[in-house]
This record gives sequence, structure tokens and C-alpha cells, in this order.
Amino acid sequence: MPVGLLLPLSGRHARLGKSLLRAAQLAMFEVADENLVLLPQDTKGTPEGAVEAAQRAIEMGAQLLIGPVFGTSARAVAPLASKAAVNLIAFTNDRTAAAKGTFVFGFLPEDRVRRVVSYAVSQGLKRFAAFIPNGSFGDRIAADYAKAVGDAGGVLVTTQRYSRDPSSATEAVKQLGNYRQRRAALLAERQRLAQQGDAESRRALKRLEKKETLGDVPFDAVLLLETGQSLRATAPLLPYYEIDTRKVRILGIDDWSSRALRREPTLAGAWYAGPSPAAYTDFAKRFAAVYKVSPHALAALAYDVTAIAAVKGGRGAGGFGLDQLTVESGFAGSVGLFRLRQDGLVEHRFAVIEVQPDGVKVVSPAPDSFEIVQKQEPAAEPVPSEIKTNVDVKPLGQ
Repeated sequence: MPVGLLLPLSGRHARLGKSLLRAAQLAMFEVADENLVLLPQDTKGTPEGAVEAAQRAIEMGAQLLIGPVFGTSARAVAPLASKAAVNLIAFTNDRTAAAKGTFVFGFLPEDRVRRVVSYAVSQGLKRFAAFIPNGSFGDRIAADYAKAVGDAGGVLVTTQRYSRDPSSATEAVKQLGNYRQRRAALLAERQRLAQQGDAESRRALKRLEKKETLGDVPFDAVLLLETGQSLRATAPLLPYYEIDTRKVRILGIDDWSSRALRREPTLAGAWYAGPSPAAYTDFAKRFAAVYKVSPHALAALAYDVTAIAAVKGGRGAGGFGLDQLTVESGFAGSVGLFRLRQDGLVEHRFAVIEVQPDGVKVVSPAPDSFEIVQKQEPAAEPVPSEIKTNVDVKPLGQ
């Protein structure tokens, strides 16, 4: 059962391609039998290279194509795969590349948005705001967020957009927290108390000395899309302009577990949706034991797709058919539970993780099934399904 593996093994994305290749080889060692043959092909990180790589793999008899990495390349390869009646599982999260027989295996942002919002509502948060950068990605997230809030029974109070310059972000934060109105309310209240002049008014005026605004913001949670250095620059703007992050929960959809982000005081207690840490940590340890380096963040996806191929390929050519790849119960892999859908989208089940100064904490484990949960309760970590991720690792020898 030959399987084409389309990766950028040369060019500026070669490091990524090498990590994905190693993860796929690890899955071959741990899960596959001698019937599965992996055919790595270099896409050079371009759509043209991806088409050439796919053509070579198909000519070599590939019954399934894994990769390419990028959305433009996946869209370029899809017609070729369809003509050859071969299903394609790409690593991109570009939902526009999804189609029947072409799967988008990357983490879909809307799944993360839905997960963190539903958990927030289950914890009593009802009023939501969003602080989202301009651009097509921001447009998509803004729409997904509005829908997720409504579906969960919450209320979207405000969405503020900004461009990539400090003045735009500053102005948007002021608008987000009604800073000018609350500042004006404080000044008016100080003036009123000063005019009254009685002892009680003087005491009240004393209490207002260190305040910049009057009253709280009209929301319980706010979504931030940034990560890394951009998040460290953006997040502190909230408390600076009187959005009290001790009262307002910050929500995210990216990995905020790095030490630099954990040490940012504004992010203490923030929640973000991400893959099951326990499952991924197990994969990362096995990867490092073999290759002596840490895997790329996307490497776990390559492991899981190759593991699917190994499990399904054991059933012959029919194992790579749509009915076999899109089983309703899904698969439990190195990033938690996931399933492939007939429309080409892939659903991942995410945990909700809290940022703490000394580490991150799972406050709601990833659900262990695809049943609709009416009220989000802490669930057990995903149980292994058809993909086994707890196999003892032995040296590959090369």
C-alpha cells in the first residue's frame, strides 16, 4: 500500500519538512506493518513543486496522498488527486482548500473559538468582547466568534478592530473599554463631590484620587488573537486603559504556554483552547528520544495522519476510501481526538488551558467523544482508539 508524503524537504521550509518527515517515520515504526510503503516527495515549498511531487507519487502507485503543507499547494494538487481517484490529507488549516476527497488537517481556528467560548459560558461568563486585528483572518475569526457566542447563549457586546501599528491598537483599546466616557464620568464625579464639600464627599473624593475612570467595562471576557511578542505588546494595553483583567477573562486560540507569555502579569488566569497537552507531551518525548531534538509544533499532525494510513492501509485499497477515513467516532492521536468529515474539514477536540506564572493548567480536558455537550464539564483525556500512541520507542537505526 504505497502512500505519497508531500513535504517541503528543500527551500526555506526545509526544517519544517524534515520534522514532519521524522514524525511520519516514527509513526511508521510504531504503528505500521510491512504492507505500508511511505513515498516521501519534495514539494520545495511551492504549489508547482507540490504538483510535481504529487505526480511522481501517483506514478509510483500512491493510493493516498499526505500533504502538502500549505493551502495554495493543497488547492493546486487537489485536481490531480481527484483525477487519479486518490484522497488527499493536507496539513493546512485553510478551510477554502477543503473539498470532498481533500482534507484540511490543520487546526481550524473556529473549532478553538467555539471551544473556549463554550467553556467560558459554562463558567458563568455571559458578556463577550473581541479585540481583533484587521485582515481576512481577523474577518473570519470575528464572524466565527460572533456565532460561537450566540450559539453558547452569550451576548457579544463589542468587537474592536485594529491595524498593525501602536496608535491604532491604542485607539481600539480605548474604544473597547469605553475609556473616554468612563474618564469623563470620573472627572464629573470628582467635580460634583468637590462642590458638595461635606465630610462624606471629601472621603469619597479621596477614594477616587488614584482612579483613572469610573465604573467597570460592560463585558466579562475578551478574545485576543495575538501570540508571542505581539501579544506581549498588546495585552498590557488593556489594564493601562482601565480594563481590569482581574475581572475580565482574556480568551485565546493559540498556545500561550511559553515562559515569556506566562510572565506577563496581564495574562495571569487567561484561558486558551489547544491540543491535549498530555497526549502531545507523550508524542514529543518519544520523538525526542529517537531524534535528539524537539519536534516542530506541526509534527504531531504528520504522525497522526501517517498512523491513520497505517491503520486503514492494513485493510487493503478500500481502507483509504472516504467511508473508512470519515468514521463518525474519529481517532485518538498525539494531539487528542479528531475526525475527518465528508466535506474535507477535520474536527479536533481541544482542551481549555489556563495561563499561570509557574506553568499552564488544564482547566477542562479535551472531550473524549464527538457527542454534543450541552453543559461543559471536565472530561477525561481522550482514550486511545484505532491509533496507538503509547508504544515503546526503539532506535530507528538511521
